[in-house]
Amino acid sequence: MKKLHALAIAAAAFAAPAAFAQTYYVERITVYEHPRYEAFVAREKGALQSGGATLEDTLLADNVAMAIAREPKLKDVTATVSAKNGRISLSGLGDNQQNYHAQQVAKAVAGPGNVSGTLSSDLG
Repeated sequence: MKKLHALAIAAAAFAAPAAFAQTYYVERITVYEHPRYEAFVAREKGALQSGGATLEDTLLADNVAMAIAREPKLKDVTATVSAKNGRISLSGLGDNQQNYHAQQVAKAVAGPGNVSGTLSSDLG
């Protein structure tokens, strides 16, 4: 009887998932100490950072950053991928060819009209 009672409770839990569903939001904040970050970029020959205004934007930015990380032509870029309202903004360091490839990768993930920003060859 106890086993049947436990099964009934489990069945009720699966039958009404909305009653048990919860929404979680995780805020991600990363602070870089400049000398250590500079050493990391030099050691890894590039770095990627990503983030968004909402959870959905963060997931979009992370997907774009992961796609850039997988692209062999972009292995040594230093880039920041940020998202707001479903639009991607790219910034960072890379040559003209890397900038073009980063734009193409971002457009493939986020859509052609949803990408702005560039990778530049200097900080100025």
